[in-house]
Amino acid sequence: MLRNSIDPGALGSSRMDCGAPAGLRRSGMPRGFSLVELLTVMAIVSLLMAAANGLLGSTGSRSAEPAARIARGIEFARAQAVAKNRSVAIRFDWIDNRELAMRFLWSRPGQSSGQVAELRRSERLRDLLISPSLETRNQAAGTSSGSPPSHHLAASESLVISADGQVFVGTRNRGFPVASDKLLPVIYVGVQPTRNGKVMPADKHDVAVVQVQCATGTARVMPP
Repeated sequence: MLRNSIDPGALGSSRMDCGAPAGLRRSGMPRGFSLVELLTVMAIVSLLMAAANGLLGSTGSRSAEPAARIARGIEFARAQAVAKNRSVAIRFDWIDNRELAMRFLWSRPGQSSGQVAELRRSERLRDLLISPSLETRNQAAGTSSGSPPSHHLAASESLVISADGQVFVGTRNRGFPVASDKLLPVIYVGVQPTRNGKVMPADKHDVAVVQVQCATGTARVMPP
């Protein structure tokens, strides 16, 4: 009686499903993740977390993001100077006691040196100083008796980029800056955050430096 109630076909198919590889089972049966798949997913998640930590690892630094903006602005100004075949200047002007404007200037043909045009909209930098601390200056320059001369841009100075992409130190607070006649190997632009216009003790060493290669006009950020 019991023998007649068992379907031999069901037993056969059950044995086939249990013994067959996962790819040969019937498509209607659910299948879990294999160990290799789980390890692959875990490895990808670990890589993504490591990348996120690298990007956000300096969340305590308030100088890294504005320094990156300044570096991108310098690269943009260099590209425009070469494309337009004329000098472009970057000047940092105070809007108020808490905000700086990174201005992109160029002088049109026929204009006097006191007349300038805005190449693009200014970058506004809030709670920031263009002046590195003494420790950061020494670290950035790697000062030694045999090192080539370099320059640390002061808040009152500008960057002047010639038509061939070379970068010079500029002076003059009004009109188009006057470029120095000396090409330096490197110019450092120090970026230090402030609070209400003052450098707080917690931010004393939070200084990112934008390193500008004067011969090529390339800029990169040296993090705090």
